[in-house]
Amino acid sequence: MTVSITPSTATLSKLYRERLDCVLAEADPAVVPSYNHRFSRQWFAERIGCSPKTLTQSPALRTRIEKWEKQYRRKAVHRQGVEPASDASIVVFKRKLNTGAILMVDVAVGLITKQTYTIPTLCWNGGLDEWVADYARHLVVWEKQEASSVEQAVKALRIFRRLQHKRNVRDKAVNDELLLAWQIAMTSAGIGVARRNYCISVVHDFFKWAEEQGHLLYHVQVRSRHEYSNLPEDYTFPLGSNEVEVKLPHGHSYLKWVSRLLEPGETSTFGSRHTPTATEVESLLTKAEASGRNSARNLLMLLVALETGARVSEIVQLKVGDFPNLDELAPFIGSNARSHLQVKVVRKNQGVGTLRFNKELVLSIVAFIYTDPQRQKIVSERRIGRNSNDDAVFLSEEGGPLSEDSVTRIGGGVFAEAGVENANIHRLRARFITEVIELQLDMLAEEGVTVNRSEAWENQVLMMAVELMGHSHPMSLRPYLNSVLNRRLTKDGRVLVRSPEDRERSLERLRSTLTERVVQHSKLSEADRMIASGDRAAAAVLLQQVIDALRLEPVGQL
Repeated sequence: MTVSITPSTATLSKLYRERLDCVLAEADPAVVPSYNHRFSRQWFAERIGCSPKTLTQSPALRTRIEKWEKQYRRKAVHRQGVEPASDASIVVFKRKLNTGAILMVDVAVGLITKQTYTIPTLCWNGGLDEWVADYARHLVVWEKQEASSVEQAVKALRIFRRLQHKRNVRDKAVNDELLLAWQIAMTSAGIGVARRNYCISVVHDFFKWAEEQGHLLYHVQVRSRHEYSNLPEDYTFPLGSNEVEVKLPHGHSYLKWVSRLLEPGETSTFGSRHTPTATEVESLLTKAEASGRNSARNLLMLLVALETGARVSEIVQLKVGDFPNLDELAPFIGSNARSHLQVKVVRKNQGVGTLRFNKELVLSIVAFIYTDPQRQKIVSERRIGRNSNDDAVFLSEEGGPLSEDSVTRIGGGVFAEAGVENANIHRLRARFITEVIELQLDMLAEEGVTVNRSEAWENQVLMMAVELMGHSHPMSLRPYLNSVLNRRLTKDGRVLVRSPEDRERSLERLRSTLTERVVQHSKLSEADRMIASGDRAAAAVLLQQVIDALRLEPVGQL
């Protein structure tokens, strides 16, 4: 009688470990078959008497092979039936271009319950693009994206990788300048804004993933500046980012870090935000001026956004002490007056920046601070009863500074009354930036200058715009320049001259009239205060100044 004894699992595990140790000690890595830099598990399984699945599922066996593999991977050369070369056995093949092939590879994931995923994999003549392959696997397995969608992203990465290879740029040297060169090349090739933004976004997301995986360090901004505790204040990320709100159906949204090179426009990737036209700006200011007891405040907030390019987060930072008081206005009055005032603000995720206020706007703000009756009422009802340098310029009715949400809500109400859709006070910043660039191009157009899409020439235009705006870096203005150039640059390199209507409605033409509105409004407020206090003679003089200004105003002007 024969008795069959089945060894226990522990006994088998010990046996397999001992056999594998012997095989690894004697194996020549040069003769072990390898595929994609990985030694064949089937080869080892056959020699120790188990299945390849056992090698994968057993932590002890898997760790032994991985350790041995790491030690000998570079020595691995799979040889089979190699014969010495001779003149008769040599065949000359045409060299293949390193254009990259995308293979749809099925990958099984999971130790117990395996699930098969199809991963778009980018391969070059020299082998697998490991970063792109890992990123594609991340998108399919963890982000649950469809393989077809990921394939489109890999195609965009393949185009960018070709540019890297052509320019011999390593991953750690990729920066906004390289992305910009690619963006310009796509524009010259006639590729539309939507496709350009998609390609830039794919590459930016890819390098964000590399940063999060630890492949790169401080290369792409993926969180707010204040969360980087060990970076110098003036540090510039090679790949810059802006935080945007991506809106989803049913009112949902989320925040995402995107490339600052994304171009605005109706076909932009992130939203269809509208930049108000000159006519719409006129309507907005008219509505703001008639918006009730806080009309001077609301009008002035719009003007600050329009004329300085300030963000809402920067508007609410403005303090009384940032501006001269009534006794300090002399440098801003007269033929030799200062042209502007610079005010420091903390920019969202970007450190300290500068806002540039023209002298007319400075006078308007000072007049508002010290003469607007509604603001004076708010200040007088507080315990101190007078302005403090630490007070916000724009106060709520409770006496504290307006919040960002309040400014956005107030702006939204004015935009709704003016019938301007898909926009809010934030878009006045885009209007200002666009106008600054338009003015630079107007000067070139008047001189009949012929230009080309070279980085040097465009940087010159951007630097002039940066100087006017008080920006810290021209790269953040690049998308606006691209948008304007696509509209105004002819095929022979000339800048189209804007129509007289467009020129007359430019911000430079609007400034004197619009700021005078606030000054006159403040004069009326001051006259009202004088009448209330019994100083009717002084009030009459002030009212006569307003009447004279109105008589001089041309019919049809703002």
